Amino acid sequence: MSSLTTPLQWKTKTEMIYNMLREAIVSGELKPGERIVLRKIASDLGVSAIPVREAIKQLEAEGLVDVSAHSEVTVSRLSEKDFRELSSIRVVLEAYATRLTAEKITPEILTELEQQIKEMEACVQNDDYRRYGILNRRFHQTIYAHCGNEQLKKLIDDLTIRTDRARALFAYNRSRFKESLKEHQAIVRAMANGRPEEAERVMAEQKRIALEMFLKYSQGNPPEGDS
Repeated sequence: MSSLTTPLQWKTKTEMIYNMLREAIVSGELKPGERIVLRKIASDLGVSAIPVREAIKQLEAEGLVDVSAHSEVTVSRLSEKDFRELSSIRVVLEAYATRLTAEKITPEILTELEQQIKEMEACVQNDDYRRYGILNRRFHQTIYAHCGNEQLKKLIDDLTIRTDRARALFAYNRSRFKESLKEHQAIVRAMANGRPEEAERVMAEQKRIALEMFLKYSQGNPPEGDS
């Protein structure tokens, strides 16, 4: 697990371990149902068991790991029902956050979003879809970060953590990336032209399409648990 052994600097050991484990879970490096051995993590990172246990508590509170009565830790499973429900909430919240940002858009934010779109355009031209995925997340994070509602942003962040680990196991087809880029361009145009409702509508539609595509894919490859 490469992300668990990367020498990064964090404020505390607990924060370091928490971030490494969370990234490994969200990226799909640690699979649902996979056991997490605390002693091994502590040994690999050269730390005591205390910060590892504290990190596990945080992950358990977020619903990313399960801890059994015998203290065995496993990556939690996400059923299709849970995924549908959580993703449906994301559609509404992310579209609303987009409208809030559009209502208070500034030239600086527009410039940042336009630059990100240029980078995504280059990724599509070069068939670099791994980097496109990274830039896509950054684009959405930029929009939500400027919505002016910290509680809304926190809810979106929490839902993203819980659902993106299922999406990490799914690869969109290339034509979808091109459509996604067009939708991003439409969102920024709406913001630039002072049309927050349109930006909200396009974002909601984009999220619904992505959800439908994933669920269609998962009919043959269910996320986890019941279908």
